Amino acid sequence: MEWIKRMSLKRALFTMALTGILISLLLSVVSFWACAKINAALGPQRGLVVHMQSETFAVARTQGADSSQKLSVLSDAISLLQIGLPAVYFTIALLATASLFYRWKLKEPLRLLSEGADRIMANDLDFSVAPVNGDELGRLCDAFERMRQALVKNNRQLWQQTEERRRLNAAFAHDLRNPLTVLKGSVKLAKQWAEEAESHPASLLLSHLNRIESYTGRMERYVETMSRLQKLEELPLEKKPEDGRLLAEELEQAIRFAAQEAGKQVFFCGGNCGEALLIDRSALFQIAENLTTNALRFAKTSVSVALTVKAQWLTLTVTDDGNGFAESILKNGPQPFQKGREEAEHFGMGLYICHLLCRKHGGMLRIENSPQGAIAVAVLELSQG
Repeated sequence: MEWIKRMSLKRALFTMALTGILISLLLSVVSFWACAKINAALGPQRGLVVHMQSETFAVARTQGADSSQKLSVLSDAISLLQIGLPAVYFTIALLATASLFYRWKLKEPLRLLSEGADRIMANDLDFSVAPVNGDELGRLCDAFERMRQALVKNNRQLWQQTEERRRLNAAFAHDLRNPLTVLKGSVKLAKQWAEEAESHPASLLLSHLNRIESYTGRMERYVETMSRLQKLEELPLEKKPEDGRLLAEELEQAIRFAAQEAGKQVFFCGGNCGEALLIDRSALFQIAENLTTNALRFAKTSVSVALTVKAQWLTLTVTDDGNGFAESILKNGPQPFQKGREEAEHFGMGLYICHLLCRKHGGMLRIENSPQGAIAVAVLELSQG
Protein backbone atom coordinates (compact mmCIF):
# COMPACT_ATOMS: atom_id res chain seq x y z
CA MET A 1 0.00 0.00 0.00
CA GLU A 2 2.95 2.31 -0.49
CA TRP A 3 1.26 3.89 -3.48
CA ILE A 4 -1.61 4.94 -1.22
CA LYS A 5 0.85 6.46 1.30
CA ARG A 6 2.45 8.52 -1.45
CA MET A 7 -0.89 10.05 -2.50
CA SER A 8 -2.23 13.33 -1.21
CA LEU A 9 -4.82 13.17 1.56
CA LYS A 10 -7.69 14.18 -0.74
CA ARG A 11 -6.75 11.74 -3.48
CA ALA A 12 -6.10 8.89 -1.05
CA LEU A 13 -9.47 9.37 0.68
CA PHE A 14 -11.28 9.52 -2.67
CA THR A 15 -9.50 6.39 -3.93
CA MET A 16 -10.16 4.37 -0.80
CA ALA A 17 -13.80 5.48 -0.60
CA LEU A 18 -14.40 4.68 -4.29
CA THR A 19 -12.76 1.27 -3.89
CA GLY A 20 -14.99 0.50 -0.90
CA ILE A 21 -18.11 1.60 -2.80
CA LEU A 22 -17.26 -0.54 -5.84
CA ILE A 23 -16.54 -3.59 -3.71
CA SER A 24 -19.78 -3.06 -1.79
CA LEU A 25 -21.75 -2.72 -5.04
CA LEU A 26 -20.20 -5.88 -6.44
CA LEU A 27 -20.94 -7.85 -3.31
CA SER A 28 -24.47 -6.42 -3.23
CA VAL A 29 -25.17 -7.53 -6.82
CA VAL A 30 -23.74 -10.98 -6.20
CA SER A 31 -25.71 -11.35 -2.97
CA PHE A 32 -28.95 -10.13 -4.59
CA TRP A 33 -28.55 -12.55 -7.51
CA ALA A 34 -27.66 -15.46 -5.21
CA CYS A 35 -30.60 -14.77 -2.95
CA ALA A 36 -32.94 -14.57 -5.94
CA LYS A 37 -31.67 -17.91 -7.24
CA ILE A 38 -32.03 -19.56 -3.85
CA ASN A 39 -35.52 -18.11 -3.43
CA ALA A 40 -36.56 -19.40 -6.85
CA ALA A 41 -35.18 -22.86 -6.13
CA LEU A 42 -36.96 -23.12 -2.78
CA GLY A 43 -40.33 -21.71 -3.97
CA PRO A 44 -43.09 -24.54 -3.71
CA GLN A 45 -45.88 -25.23 -6.26
CA ARG A 46 -48.86 -24.59 -4.05
CA GLY A 47 -52.59 -24.80 -5.08
CA LEU A 48 -55.19 -27.36 -6.31
CA VAL A 49 -54.61 -30.36 -8.57
CA VAL A 50 -57.66 -31.66 -10.63
CA HIS A 51 -57.83 -35.41 -11.55
CA MET A 52 -60.32 -36.22 -14.35
CA GLN A 53 -61.52 -39.71 -15.18
CA SER A 54 -64.32 -40.23 -17.67
CA GLU A 55 -67.18 -38.00 -16.66
CA THR A 56 -66.21 -37.58 -13.02
CA PHE A 57 -63.43 -35.50 -11.42
CA ALA A 58 -61.83 -35.06 -7.98
CA VAL A 59 -60.04 -32.10 -6.39
CA ALA A 60 -57.08 -32.58 -4.00
CA ARG A 61 -54.34 -30.45 -2.45
CA THR A 62 -50.75 -30.97 -3.42
CA GLN A 63 -48.67 -33.03 -1.10
CA GLY A 64 -46.24 -31.37 1.40
CA ALA A 65 -48.46 -28.57 2.66
CA ASP A 66 -46.67 -28.48 6.05
CA SER A 67 -43.19 -28.13 4.59
CA SER A 68 -44.43 -25.45 2.25
CA GLN A 69 -45.06 -23.16 5.20
CA LYS A 70 -41.45 -23.57 6.39
CA LEU A 71 -40.11 -22.84 2.95
CA SER A 72 -42.21 -19.69 2.88
CA VAL A 73 -40.54 -18.45 6.08
CA LEU A 74 -37.09 -19.22 4.67
CA SER A 75 -37.98 -17.43 1.46
CA ASP A 76 -38.99 -14.35 3.44
CA ALA A 77 -35.68 -14.43 5.32
CA ILE A 78 -33.75 -14.61 2.09
CA SER A 79 -35.72 -11.68 0.77
CA LEU A 80 -34.69 -9.70 3.85
CA LEU A 81 -31.06 -10.64 3.18
CA GLN A 82 -31.41 -9.24 -0.31
CA ILE A 83 -32.16 -5.88 1.26
CA GLY A 84 -29.98 -6.10 4.37
CA LEU A 85 -26.72 -7.43 2.94
CA PRO A 86 -26.00 -4.34 0.74
CA ALA A 87 -26.50 -2.10 3.79
CA VAL A 88 -24.05 -4.25 5.77
CA TYR A 89 -21.52 -4.17 2.93
CA PHE A 90 -21.63 -0.36 2.68
CA THR A 91 -21.36 0.03 6.47
CA ILE A 92 -18.31 -2.26 6.61
CA ALA A 93 -16.75 -0.42 3.64
CA LEU A 94 -17.24 2.95 5.40
CA LEU A 95 -15.68 1.72 8.65
CA ALA A 96 -12.80 0.02 6.83
CA THR A 97 -12.11 3.14 4.76
CA ALA A 98 -12.01 5.35 7.86
CA SER A 99 -9.83 2.90 9.80
CA LEU A 100 -7.33 2.28 7.00
CA PHE A 101 -7.16 5.97 6.06
CA TYR A 102 -6.30 6.87 9.65
CA ARG A 103 -3.74 4.05 9.96
CA TRP A 104 -2.01 4.63 6.63
CA LYS A 105 -2.19 8.42 6.34
CA LEU A 106 -2.75 10.06 9.74
CA LYS A 107 -1.52 7.92 12.62
CA GLU A 108 2.28 8.13 12.19
CA PRO A 109 2.54 11.84 11.22
CA LEU A 110 0.25 12.85 14.10
CA ARG A 111 2.29 10.76 16.53
CA LEU A 112 5.56 12.32 15.37
CA LEU A 113 4.17 15.86 15.55
CA SER A 114 2.64 15.31 18.99
CA GLU A 115 5.83 13.80 20.45
CA GLY A 116 7.96 16.52 18.86
CA ALA A 117 5.77 19.28 20.29
CA ASP A 118 5.95 17.71 23.76
CA ARG A 119 9.76 17.51 23.63
CA ILE A 120 10.06 21.11 22.43
CA MET A 121 7.84 22.26 25.31
CA ALA A 122 10.20 20.37 27.63
CA ASN A 123 13.16 22.31 26.11
CA ASP A 124 14.51 19.12 24.53
CA LEU A 125 15.66 19.67 20.96
CA ASP A 126 17.91 16.63 20.77
CA PHE A 127 15.71 14.63 18.38
CA SER A 128 14.68 14.58 14.76
CA VAL A 129 11.40 14.05 12.91
CA ALA A 130 11.86 11.19 10.45
CA PRO A 131 10.54 11.68 6.90
CA VAL A 132 7.11 10.11 6.39
CA ASN A 133 4.50 10.06 3.62
CA GLY A 134 4.87 12.46 0.73
CA ASP A 135 1.48 14.06 1.37
CA GLU A 136 0.39 17.23 3.13
CA LEU A 137 1.10 15.81 6.59
CA GLY A 138 4.48 14.57 5.37
CA ARG A 139 5.34 18.09 4.22
CA LEU A 140 4.10 19.38 7.59
CA CYS A 141 6.50 16.96 9.33
CA ASP A 142 9.34 18.23 7.11
CA ALA A 143 8.44 21.81 8.03
CA PHE A 144 8.35 20.81 11.71
CA GLU A 145 11.86 19.32 11.39
CA ARG A 146 13.14 22.49 9.73
CA MET A 147 11.61 24.52 12.55
CA ARG A 148 13.36 22.29 15.11
CA GLN A 149 16.68 22.72 13.31
CA ALA A 150 16.17 26.49 13.26
CA LEU A 151 15.47 26.45 17.00
CA VAL A 152 18.63 24.44 17.60
CA LYS A 153 20.63 26.89 15.50
CA ASN A 154 19.13 29.93 17.23
CA ASN A 155 19.72 28.43 20.68
CA ARG A 156 23.31 27.61 19.76
CA GLN A 157 23.86 31.15 18.49
CA LEU A 158 22.27 32.59 21.64
CA TRP A 159 24.48 30.40 23.81
CA GLN A 160 27.55 31.43 21.83
CA GLN A 161 26.63 35.10 22.15
CA THR A 162 26.12 34.66 25.89
CA GLU A 163 29.45 32.87 26.18
CA GLU A 164 31.18 35.55 24.11
CA ARG A 165 29.72 38.25 26.33
CA ARG A 166 30.84 36.34 29.40
CA ARG A 167 34.34 36.04 27.98
CA LEU A 168 34.33 39.72 27.06
CA ASN A 169 33.26 40.77 30.54
CA ALA A 170 35.86 38.50 32.12
CA ALA A 171 38.58 39.88 29.84
CA PHE A 172 37.46 43.42 30.62
CA ALA A 173 37.63 42.81 34.37
CA HIS A 174 40.93 40.95 34.04
CA ASP A 175 42.74 43.56 31.98
CA LEU A 176 41.61 46.46 34.13
CA ARG A 177 43.66 45.11 37.04
CA ASN A 178 47.05 45.84 35.49
CA PRO A 179 46.46 49.55 34.68
CA LEU A 180 44.86 49.99 38.09
CA THR A 181 47.95 48.51 39.74
CA VAL A 182 50.18 50.98 37.89
CA LEU A 183 47.86 53.86 38.74
CA LYS A 184 47.78 52.97 42.43
CA GLY A 185 51.57 52.67 42.52
CA SER A 186 52.07 55.97 40.72
CA VAL A 187 49.61 57.79 42.97
CA LYS A 188 51.29 56.36 46.05
CA LEU A 189 54.74 57.53 44.93
CA ALA A 190 53.42 60.89 43.78
CA LYS A 191 51.86 61.49 47.20
CA GLN A 192 55.08 60.55 48.97
CA TRP A 193 57.17 62.82 46.79
CA ALA A 194 54.63 65.64 47.08
CA GLU A 195 54.98 65.45 50.85
CA GLU A 196 58.78 65.56 50.48
CA ALA A 197 58.82 68.18 47.75
CA GLU A 198 62.05 69.73 49.05
CA SER A 199 64.04 66.51 48.73
CA HIS A 200 62.68 65.45 45.33
CA PRO A 201 62.75 67.45 42.10
CA ALA A 202 59.49 68.47 40.50
CA SER A 203 60.40 66.50 37.36
CA LEU A 204 59.95 63.19 39.22
CA LEU A 205 56.50 64.19 40.40
CA LEU A 206 55.66 65.33 36.89
CA SER A 207 56.75 61.98 35.44
CA HIS A 208 54.38 60.13 37.78
CA LEU A 209 51.54 62.47 36.91
CA ASN A 210 52.23 61.90 33.21
CA ARG A 211 52.12 58.15 33.80
CA ILE A 212 48.82 58.50 35.63
CA GLU A 213 47.41 60.54 32.77
CA SER A 214 48.67 58.01 30.20
CA TYR A 215 47.16 55.01 31.96
CA THR A 216 43.91 56.83 32.64
CA GLY A 217 43.60 57.56 28.91
CA ARG A 218 44.45 53.94 28.14
CA MET A 219 41.72 52.70 30.46
CA GLU A 220 39.23 55.13 28.94
CA ARG A 221 40.01 53.91 25.42
CA TYR A 222 39.87 50.32 26.56
CA VAL A 223 36.44 50.78 28.16
CA GLU A 224 35.10 52.44 25.00
CA THR A 225 36.49 49.68 22.79
CA MET A 226 35.13 46.84 24.94
CA SER A 227 31.69 48.44 25.10
CA ARG A 228 31.48 48.36 21.29
CA LEU A 229 32.67 44.78 20.87
CA GLN A 230 30.39 41.80 20.56
CA LYS A 231 33.13 39.21 21.02
CA LEU A 232 36.74 39.21 22.08
CA GLU A 233 38.03 38.15 18.66
CA GLU A 234 36.88 41.51 17.25
CA LEU A 235 39.36 43.43 19.41
CA PRO A 236 40.95 45.89 16.96
CA LEU A 237 44.69 46.47 16.53
CA GLU A 238 46.26 49.67 15.31
CA LYS A 239 49.96 49.64 14.54
CA LYS A 240 51.73 52.97 15.02
CA PRO A 241 55.40 54.01 14.99
CA GLU A 242 56.85 53.72 18.49
CA ASP A 243 60.29 54.42 19.92
CA GLY A 244 61.57 51.01 21.02
CA ARG A 245 63.77 52.37 23.81
CA LEU A 246 60.98 54.43 25.42
CA LEU A 247 58.57 51.54 24.95
CA ALA A 248 60.91 49.22 26.85
CA GLU A 249 61.40 51.74 29.67
CA GLU A 250 57.67 52.29 30.17
CA LEU A 251 57.04 48.57 30.05
CA GLU A 252 59.72 47.99 32.67
CA GLN A 253 58.18 50.57 34.98
CA ALA A 254 54.71 49.02 34.64
CA ILE A 255 56.10 45.56 35.36
CA ARG A 256 57.98 46.77 38.43
CA PHE A 257 54.80 48.27 39.88
CA ALA A 258 53.13 44.87 39.52
CA ALA A 259 56.14 43.19 41.16
CA GLN A 260 55.99 45.56 44.12
CA GLU A 261 52.29 44.79 44.52
CA ALA A 262 53.06 41.03 44.53
CA GLY A 263 56.08 41.40 46.83
CA LYS A 264 58.47 39.58 44.47
CA GLN A 265 61.53 40.43 42.43
CA VAL A 266 61.44 41.09 38.70
CA PHE A 267 64.41 41.25 36.32
CA PHE A 268 63.89 43.09 33.05
CA CYS A 269 66.10 43.10 29.95
CA GLY A 270 65.26 45.17 26.87
CA GLY A 271 68.67 46.31 25.64
CA ASN A 272 68.29 45.96 21.88
CA CYS A 273 64.94 47.76 21.45
CA GLY A 274 66.39 51.13 20.48
CA GLU A 275 64.87 51.22 17.00
CA ALA A 276 61.62 52.74 15.77
CA LEU A 277 59.00 49.99 15.64
CA LEU A 278 55.61 49.77 13.98
CA ILE A 279 53.52 48.06 16.63
CA ASP A 280 50.25 48.21 18.55
CA ARG A 281 51.38 49.65 21.87
CA SER A 282 48.24 48.64 23.76
CA ALA A 283 48.48 45.02 22.60
CA LEU A 284 52.13 44.77 23.65
CA PHE A 285 51.38 46.19 27.12
CA GLN A 286 48.38 43.90 27.57
CA ILE A 287 50.43 40.83 26.64
CA ALA A 288 53.40 41.82 28.80
CA GLU A 289 51.30 42.74 31.82
CA ASN A 290 49.15 39.59 31.60
CA LEU A 291 52.12 37.25 31.27
CA THR A 292 54.04 39.03 34.02
CA THR A 293 51.06 39.11 36.38
CA ASN A 294 50.49 35.38 35.86
CA ALA A 295 54.18 34.67 36.44
CA LEU A 296 54.21 36.75 39.65
CA ARG A 297 51.21 34.83 40.97
CA PHE A 298 52.93 31.46 40.56
CA ALA A 299 56.56 32.44 41.11
CA LYS A 300 58.29 31.56 44.35
CA THR A 301 60.64 34.55 44.53
CA SER A 302 61.38 36.13 41.14
CA VAL A 303 60.34 36.65 37.52
CA SER A 304 62.52 37.45 34.51
CA VAL A 305 61.26 39.44 31.50
CA ALA A 306 63.26 39.79 28.28
CA LEU A 307 62.25 41.97 25.33
CA THR A 308 64.18 41.48 22.08
CA VAL A 309 63.80 42.63 18.48
CA LYS A 310 65.15 40.67 15.53
CA ALA A 311 64.32 41.40 11.88
CA GLN A 312 60.52 41.72 11.63
CA TRP A 313 59.77 40.10 14.97
CA LEU A 314 59.49 41.28 18.56
CA THR A 315 59.86 38.54 21.19
CA LEU A 316 58.75 38.84 24.80
CA THR A 317 59.96 36.04 27.08
CA VAL A 318 58.64 35.71 30.64
CA THR A 319 60.07 33.07 33.00
CA ASP A 320 59.40 32.35 36.65
CA ASP A 321 60.78 30.02 39.31
CA GLY A 322 57.43 28.44 40.16
CA ASN A 323 56.12 24.92 39.62
CA GLY A 324 55.34 25.43 35.93
CA PHE A 325 52.12 25.28 33.90
CA ALA A 326 49.50 22.65 34.66
CA GLU A 327 49.43 19.64 32.35
CA SER A 328 45.90 20.50 31.16
CA ILE A 329 47.07 23.95 30.00
CA LEU A 330 50.09 22.51 28.18
CA LYS A 331 47.92 19.85 26.54
CA ASN A 332 44.94 22.02 25.49
CA GLY A 333 46.74 25.31 24.99
CA PRO A 334 45.32 28.66 26.17
CA GLN A 335 41.56 28.39 26.63
CA PRO A 336 38.97 30.77 28.11
CA PHE A 337 38.37 30.40 31.85
CA GLN A 338 41.17 27.86 32.22
CA LYS A 339 42.90 28.28 35.55
CA GLY A 340 46.15 26.86 36.87
CA ARG A 341 44.52 26.79 40.29
CA GLU A 342 41.17 27.78 41.71
CA GLU A 343 41.12 31.43 42.76
CA ALA A 344 37.87 33.36 43.03
CA GLU A 345 39.43 36.71 42.10
CA HIS A 346 40.92 35.40 38.83
CA PHE A 347 38.97 34.45 35.69
CA GLY A 348 41.51 32.32 33.84
CA MET A 349 41.55 34.68 30.83
CA GLY A 350 45.13 36.02 30.84
CA LEU A 351 46.82 33.43 28.63
CA TYR A 352 43.84 33.30 26.26
CA ILE A 353 43.87 37.08 25.77
CA CYS A 354 47.63 36.96 25.09
CA HIS A 355 47.06 34.13 22.61
CA LEU A 356 44.41 36.12 20.71
CA LEU A 357 46.46 39.32 20.64
CA CYS A 358 49.58 37.51 19.42
CA ARG A 359 47.62 35.90 16.59
CA LYS A 360 45.99 39.20 15.62
CA HIS A 361 49.46 40.77 15.58
CA GLY A 362 50.68 38.10 13.14
CA GLY A 363 52.59 36.14 15.77
CA MET A 364 52.07 33.38 18.29
CA LEU A 365 52.20 32.48 21.98
CA ARG A 366 54.26 29.51 23.17
CA ILE A 367 54.12 28.10 26.70
CA GLU A 368 56.33 25.37 28.17
CA ASN A 369 57.91 24.16 31.37
CA SER A 370 61.61 23.99 32.24
CA PRO A 371 63.47 22.60 35.26
CA GLN A 372 63.58 26.17 36.65
CA GLY A 373 59.84 26.89 36.19
CA ALA A 374 57.39 28.15 33.54
CA ILE A 375 58.29 29.91 30.30
CA ALA A 376 55.91 31.97 28.16
CA VAL A 377 57.12 33.38 24.84
CA ALA A 378 55.04 35.93 22.91
CA VAL A 379 56.09 36.70 19.33
CA LEU A 380 54.68 39.74 17.48
CA GLU A 381 55.16 40.62 13.85
CA LEU A 382 56.19 44.24 13.32
CA SER A 383 57.68 46.62 10.78
CA GLN A 384 60.79 48.53 11.55
CA GLY A 385 60.79 52.24 10.75
